[in-house]
Amino acid sequence: MKLASALPVLFTVLAFSSPASAGWLDKASEAAKKVVETPATATAAAETATTAQSTELVGSVMSQLGLSQTQAEGGLGSLLSLAQTNLGGNDFSQLTSSIPNADSLLAAIPSMSSDSGMSGLLSKAGDLGSSLQGTAMVYDAFEKLGISKEYIVPMVDIAKNYLEQSGSEGTVDLLTKGLGSLL
Repeated sequence: MKLASALPVLFTVLAFSSPASAGWLDKASEAAKKVVETPATATAAAETATTAQSTELVGSVMSQLGLSQTQAEGGLGSLLSLAQTNLGGNDFSQLTSSIPNADSLLAAIPSMSSDSGMSGLLSKAGDLGSSLQGTAMVYDAFEKLGISKEYIVPMVDIAKNYLEQSGSEGTVDLLTKGLGSLL
């Protein structure tokens, strides 16, 4: 990296201290950029591949259900959040390892106050309410995103199909188990 950071300085000195053709300087400048950008380019390519996989799931939800990207990401995130609540840490980690950028989907869940919607009412209903609260949170998130509750099961089916194609063995069962109270 020392050479890469020294190259721009060297080229600046050469440009002002000796007559050089513009073509030579342009070629040297391009070579220096390639040396400096190569690690970043490799990282960007890896991130693009991961984003493409995640986008595949989000894109499937968008195209099959006619939802916006925000709706698809928030809806999938709310489903993952319910699965996280119902699964142990190891099972949830196994599930999310098959869903690229699962953290960004979880972050796409709309923020809601704890005393609003069905989940707010159920939080005041004791043990029975707490067992149904996760499902109600999904309903509330879908409502806030402007998604009909009737899209929950088709969205789950799209996620299952994605996991059947791209996930590791057993991830469909983990998703089903994690969303048990919803299905």
